[in-house]
Amino acid sequence: MGKHKGRHKIKREEVAGVGIHEKRPGYWLVDVQINNKRVRKCFKSIEAAKVFAQAKQLEIENRGTEVLNFTDRLRTDALEADRLLQGSGATILDCVRDWLRRNPLTGGEALSVTCEKYLTAMRKSDRRPLAIYDKELKFKALCEAMGAVPTGAITDTELTQWAEVRGGSKVTQRAYLTVARAVVNFHKRGDRLKTRGTTDEAAPVTMDVKTVGRILAAAEKIAPDITAGLAILFFGGLRPFEMQRLQWSAIDLDANVIRLTGADTKTRTMRHVEIAPNLRAWLVRYRKTEGPVVPSQSRYRDQREAVMVAAKVSAWPVDVARHTFATALYASTNDAAKVMAQLGHFSNPATFVRHYKGVPVTAADAAAFWKIKPAKSGAQVVEFKAAG
Repeated sequence: MGKHKGRHKIKREEVAGVGIHEKRPGYWLVDVQINNKRVRKCFKSIEAAKVFAQAKQLEIENRGTEVLNFTDRLRTDALEADRLLQGSGATILDCVRDWLRRNPLTGGEALSVTCEKYLTAMRKSDRRPLAIYDKELKFKALCEAMGAVPTGAITDTELTQWAEVRGGSKVTQRAYLTVARAVVNFHKRGDRLKTRGTTDEAAPVTMDVKTVGRILAAAEKIAPDITAGLAILFFGGLRPFEMQRLQWSAIDLDANVIRLTGADTKTRTMRHVEIAPNLRAWLVRYRKTEGPVVPSQSRYRDQREAVMVAAKVSAWPVDVARHTFATALYASTNDAAKVMAQLGHFSNPATFVRHYKGVPVTAADAAAFWKIKPAKSGAQVVEFKAAG
């Protein structure tokens, strides 16, 4: 083909209803719509372009024949599905692929089955009844939301969205999300619970003395029925669940100790926690004659979150009060064995020292910590507020 002079005049041809255009000399473009998708391909000769166009026309005809073979039910379903998807940005094919992911043709273990396996593994490993009961409640909510989705098909995005949609505080959402991730990861590990580590190589997270002071001051004003419990966490070093199970009958002010039984402690061993002078002041101020030190777990958590807002505390890391107690007591006494006895630790003292000696707590800060006391002295009768 000779060299064109001036403006090129586009040549057009049609083969079996498919258009072919010479966009420039020796450059032929086939442009066709197939199943709502535009197909464009260029060729260096008109002959090659015609062959491609004929093939595409045959493909269109075959697709048309397939549509004619649709049953009335299939055509009705397709039209209804298309109507329901209007404005969603999704296609019928997208939905089918997602359904197959959730309901694989080769099968898949149902989430409810995985949850029951997890609970069985907890029972066999002698986990605490309270922990098992907590998992049961959260697993039930998760299974009701996810339906018959196989465990292996659940994504972390779906778990996060589920926790957020459930509502509640950020702490509650994180608690539900943690449990949901645990059961999915349990399935990925081949139905094995995550093993517990024996040591924590990272330095413990603590709160400074001013923050602790703000927390207790706020609790006195807006949540007096959990104030004694918070004081026990910070100045007695109990674990949260130990404190929440604690009864006033276990607090012996005459002997100046808190008596924890094997049923109360994480390690299932008895221990006596010495009551520090400032803790004694808090216990005397808010003491009740009987019953639990704090109300139910959910009410305690709700009131603690209200205290955090009032004290302008944005986060409450796991065991932060216990770690704060340990660092302050160690800074005051430099006696690892004493601190470990209070905490109920029976590991190597060298390990304890390695973790706590790097925490920057001055003697002055430690002294100020043990001087945090109620705004008013003397006993105050505290009755738990009604829920609601």
